[in-house]
Amino acid sequence: MQHDVIVLRQRGIKDPRFHLSPPLRHDTPIKLTYGAKVNGSDIIGKNFTDNITDSTGRNVRLQEVTLAQYVANSPRVATPIYPQDANMIVSFLDINLPVPGEDADFDAGPAVEIFEAGTGMGALTLHLARAIHGANPPVPEKVRQAICTAEYEKHSLPNRIVADDSALDFAEAPHALKLDDPETRAAYERHRDSRRAVLHTLDVNPTSSRTAHNLVRYFRRGMYLADVDFHVCTIRSYLSSQLALRDHAPFLSHVILDLPASQEHAGVCVDALLPGGKMAVFYPSITQVLEFVVWAEESGQPIKLDRVVELSTSTSNGDVQFRDGLGGRHWDVKTVGIRKTAAKGVVCRPKVGGLVIGGGFLAVFSRLPRVGKGEGGTGDEDGAEEKGVNEVEERPDEDAAAKI
Repeated sequence: MQHDVIVLRQRGIKDPRFHLSPPLRHDTPIKLTYGAKVNGSDIIGKNFTDNITDSTGRNVRLQEVTLAQYVANSPRVATPIYPQDANMIVSFLDINLPVPGEDADFDAGPAVEIFEAGTGMGALTLHLARAIHGANPPVPEKVRQAICTAEYEKHSLPNRIVADDSALDFAEAPHALKLDDPETRAAYERHRDSRRAVLHTLDVNPTSSRTAHNLVRYFRRGMYLADVDFHVCTIRSYLSSQLALRDHAPFLSHVILDLPASQEHAGVCVDALLPGGKMAVFYPSITQVLEFVVWAEESGQPIKLDRVVELSTSTSNGDVQFRDGLGGRHWDVKTVGIRKTAAKGVVCRPKVGGLVIGGGFLAVFSRLPRVGKGEGGTGDEDGAEEKGVNEVEERPDEDAAAKI
């Protein structure tokens, strides 16, 4: 369909060549390898696995793009969290939300709100949006078409990295779209008001945030865009203002921090995190994780360290220069012809990776209720003696879980 992004598998001299298309439009030529091109009008209306011919006569097969292929091969302005790591981060949050109408208590309660700081190129944003998408009502088809084609409102985005004193000027709608039809705009606003799960993703860099917005906007024709609220502001300015509006009551179900020196911004995140909620902190090095753990203990944050895991690296060469970033070790398994004997042989060996991807460290904390004197302490609700973050970690996992 128009505005879809797909994979084009072009026949090559030895191996096929893979290309990620731009959003399909009738008047848009798409450049391929060997100086060839195809027009969007040649693709729109076709089915996946159909074949077309490029301008040089080579066969081109149309394939549906996976989320992993889309993220790993899209233009970027920041290093992405690759799909293998994004999937693991989402799994640690253990998001299990009912569909609308399945759980009356859930439907009657407040919406689930998840906060991501450090949008980057939007790779983790897409994976988180997919995890919460089923809890929201369907987006009307007319609205999905409109958000794929609408232009951005002018002057909605700052022209520099924001700071605390000016951040809220662009906090709520930095990527506002021109929806000229009043009915479409009203339908879009009604859908936003009816959401049962929302992902807030924040970045101080307007260029990164706009790139991430486009990444989410053009995957499956805006399938997940309405699940995400983008903010271009600082963590302190946004969360402090939200806490003030809510009488300083916590409202976030989970928090994900992917930025340098997260401990400098995490205090207000802990204040906004609901008891039992998870805080996942991603760092490239283990010493940065240690600095965060020390900060949490010394400042008496009411969070308990659940685990620290190293995210494994892997090679990405799954589809001959078309990456997917799903992890694992790729193998070359095939039959080959042996010229001398005209017999068939087999090849079974690990592939040489074209790119090493993934890696880093993830620390996952659980929010505990504040107890004891003042606002400090990391004790549990049973009234046990207060423990530091590292001391709590030494208890067996099942005992720590039983205290929450």
